[in-house]
Amino acid sequence: MKRNVKLDNLKAFLIFIVVLGHVFEFMYGPSELYGFIRSIIYSFHMPAFIFLSGYFSKNSKTHLSKITVSYLSTYLIFNIVFSLTPWSIAPTLDLLRPQIISWYLLCLLFWRVSVTALSKIKFIVPLSILFTLYIGCIEPADRFLSISRAICFLPFFLAGYFCSMKKINNINLGLSWLLLAACLFLTGAANYFKLLPVKMYEYIQCYHSTDVGNLNGIQMRLFMIIISFVIIICLIRLSPTRRYWFTVFGENSLMIYLIHIFPIEILNSYGILNFDNDCLNIAISVILSIALCLVLSRPIITTAYNYFNRFLVRIFTVS
Repeated sequence: MKRNVKLDNLKAFLIFIVVLGHVFEFMYGPSELYGFIRSIIYSFHMPAFIFLSGYFSKNSKTHLSKITVSYLSTYLIFNIVFSLTPWSIAPTLDLLRPQIISWYLLCLLFWRVSVTALSKIKFIVPLSILFTLYIGCIEPADRFLSISRAICFLPFFLAGYFCSMKKINNINLGLSWLLLAACLFLTGAANYFKLLPVKMYEYIQCYHSTDVGNLNGIQMRLFMIIISFVIIICLIRLSPTRRYWFTVFGENSLMIYLIHIFPIEILNSYGILNFDNDCLNIAISVILSIALCLVLSRPIITTAYNYFNRFLVRIFTVS
């Protein structure tokens, strides 16, 4: 199937800022400057990725059993491997609580398996937004099976599934730039004036765990959802249609996503790239993020993963 270069370019940008956001988070901590940058990145990077995942899933011919084996096996492998590292967020191996990045695989499995049925429900996108606002009021819904994120990011997946790229590409170019700038400004202002905690953008905790009341949390989350949708539409409209040297990042974004956290954590454990100068740290973060994307986007890595994945699918599915 012929690749969509425009969307590959967008995925390339998104995976780069995913890596960049994790460099800031794990290597430089929650200081105000890095928190400000992360708030802008986190306001749209995963919603946009999930939107594109929904868009591509509607034309997928892969059987549900193969989808299940593919995502579940990858989730289990990376969750187990990360649990055995010194950077595990859990004291023991817990396959029901995703480690760091593996939550996306578990959620993607849920969305892909359920989207056909969900798409037959009238008004499912606004209904899913209501569930997103509601689940923030429920304290037990956190990391367990990534329930919170599975619900909170579902509207973006469904919106991508129903999306018409033709309509987006007809939006005025100047208006797209204006709306994008306005949304990024509002996001930055919300963080600068401490109106919206960075942790809110992770969609992993209930409102009270983020030190906000339910009513304020609902208002914040609705603001985040609206901003994310506008930014996503603008980025799709503004993405270039020709191939560049970085387009390969988008073509092999899954491998970058799955592996990049390991070298970041290794570098963080030694502290060799952490300096007292913020400008130097930011420059190093950008260079490191590009370098990781360049290395991990090599086609041989994706080819090896696909071969191993097909091997598992053959073993655990019935023809």
